[in-house]
Amino acid sequence: MTNRLTLQEKIAVIKCYYKVQNAEEVRRTWSQFSTEAAPSGSTIMRLVKKFESTGSVQAEKPPGRPRHARTAKLSESIMTSIKNSPLKSSKRLSNELGVSKSTIIRTLHDINYRPYRPRLIHGLLEVDPFLRIQFCENIINMVQNDDSFLDRIIWSDEAMFKLNGHVNRHNSVYWNSENPHIIIQKEVNLPGVMVWAGIWAEGIIGPFFFEGNVDGKSYHDMLKNKFWPSVKHFVHRRGLWFMQDGAPAHWSTVVRKWLDANFPNRWIGRGGSIAWPPRSPDLTPPDFFLWGYLKDKVYSRKPRTIEELKSSIECEIRGIPLNLCKKVCRSVPHRLQKCMSMEGLQTEVN
Repeated sequence: MTNRLTLQEKIAVIKCYYKVQNAEEVRRTWSQFSTEAAPSGSTIMRLVKKFESTGSVQAEKPPGRPRHARTAKLSESIMTSIKNSPLKSSKRLSNELGVSKSTIIRTLHDINYRPYRPRLIHGLLEVDPFLRIQFCENIINMVQNDDSFLDRIIWSDEAMFKLNGHVNRHNSVYWNSENPHIIIQKEVNLPGVMVWAGIWAEGIIGPFFFEGNVDGKSYHDMLKNKFWPSVKHFVHRRGLWFMQDGAPAHWSTVVRKWLDANFPNRWIGRGGSIAWPPRSPDLTPPDFFLWGYLKDKVYSRKPRTIEELKSSIECEIRGIPLNLCKKVCRSVPHRLQKCMSMEGLQTEVN
């Protein structure tokens, strides 16, 4: 039964399974996690299925959990914190004040404060902060052992550019007694184009455009026929690394085999030499810099057709200074340290 494992052991199982993708391999390495007998393969798989279906490895809490007593002092503390930082989440308040999230929300409702959500953020699942911290530690250790490591990572991602679009910035909840009426206009069904690009210390690779949806085949074709001809002459000579996130297209077998062949033990991603933590766009240069920077430039041109949109993207990418690319890539450890100091929570503040 999975509930005989401690929470730390369950988290260790999930981390190891997503790295090796094999329950028996988890069992063989169990002695690294615990002195207790290794769980069975079926137990490991039940735990993985539970995590994938619920986002949690903890047993369900029994009903009737006692409420935290809400006092006038607590209400005053919450109100003071919210007035100073109205964008602060209930989870952050819970961590700061040492009370449950539900108590925070009930207290805010009692004083007539409501959460107003002008935009969406990437929510973290229960195990995500642990995976994010593990990733941060791995990268920081690599940098400490090799000061050229950051200059040898190609950070990659895809983004959708729409005609007459706007930059989709990540906001948090805004707590207030009255609706601040922060409005984000969103135009749907506009023509657009999916763009892939890589950024590293020596510039931008791409952009490369997708026709239609991005799936395992189209993504593999792009890597093989567009990306690889641009970098193959120096990848092995300079020992470059490749980074991708955990998008479904990136997880396809053909893509992972291609990366294993062309970046042996030198790629970051789901199933890679260094596992990429899910729901972590705040840690990768394309997301925290490139796409926002590029969309600001491209949309100011007001392209009217898809061809004008593509041309604008290509033009603005060519105009990004090399020293800016290097500065952005070398800023990653600062974000990682910040993420660790926040116990794995998001580092985005704007």
